[in-house]
Amino acid sequence: MKVFHRIRRRTLGLAALAVAAAASPAWAADPFPGGPIRILVGFPAGGTIDVVARQVAEQMREDLGVPVTVENPTGAGGQLAAQALKRAAPDGRTLMIAPDHTAVIIPLTLAHPGFNVASDFAPIGLVANYAGALAVSQASGIKDLPGLLAAAKADPKAGSIGVSAAGSKPQFQVDALAKRQGVPLATVPFRGSVPMVQDLAGGHLTAGITALGDFLEFDRAGKLKVIAMVGQQRSSILPDVPTAAELGYPMQIDFWVGMFAPAGTPKATVERLNQVLGKALAAPKVQQRMAGLVFEPKASTPAQLSERIAAETKLWEPIIAASGWAKQ
Repeated sequence: MKVFHRIRRRTLGLAALAVAAAASPAWAADPFPGGPIRILVGFPAGGTIDVVARQVAEQMREDLGVPVTVENPTGAGGQLAAQALKRAAPDGRTLMIAPDHTAVIIPLTLAHPGFNVASDFAPIGLVANYAGALAVSQASGIKDLPGLLAAAKADPKAGSIGVSAAGSKPQFQVDALAKRQGVPLATVPFRGSVPMVQDLAGGHLTAGITALGDFLEFDRAGKLKVIAMVGQQRSSILPDVPTAAELGYPMQIDFWVGMFAPAGTPKATVERLNQVLGKALAAPKVQQRMAGLVFEPKASTPAQLSERIAAETKLWEPIIAASGWAKQ
């Protein structure tokens, strides 16, 4: 009789476990993460994208209970980080947080970027949208966008505009603006926003375009002056700064950041990562930190990130072609 009760209890226990497993989410049986996670960021430490990635990483660490670190294989507009992601094991433990430049512009401007977004990456989801701005060095004495164009017309040396990467959205928009206005503007590419902003604040450049958040500290310190927003609307951080379009100079640049895993990452792991990312973006401290950088947390499904990439590729392909850019 005792043996019968032991067998009966064991049978009931196994049945309960089976019911619980059936009722659990699909990813519950997945071993992810199973160890430390690293997030690749192809831009210098201290820049806004890096800071955002570190905030997300810290929140993911708290939620998952495993180390989550950020690594910065910088250079080539995020190309090196993308190549490193492609080589990584598809186990969900190597991820990349990258801007639209890496996912959309590099494949349109390089003949051999070393990665294919559609076949080498598994989209996890959007991370954020962020505002872009045009700023001038305080040493230039320029007060607004019309003043910048007038200065460049009078002296081509005054038309140097720094951008965070060669063949970037700002470069193509500056080139288009120069053609429309008949002004000799020249873009100066850098390896990320951090060195570009430092040169601008030091008076080595006349102007620069990048994320508004990268300019704020130096704008407040009086070392540079933000003179125009390059997106669709003004920023609540600097409400008196007009958009370039308001001033009669169409310059439409939308910036965003997304998270990716290597292609072949199990669907259950991708779904789990998407949930973890969404939870991190909803955390009050992450939202507060992003707001200070003028980033808007923007969670999405993996499919929505794929659709965003496809739509932007369709938008920018003819713009880049019209610029005369030859794939490197």
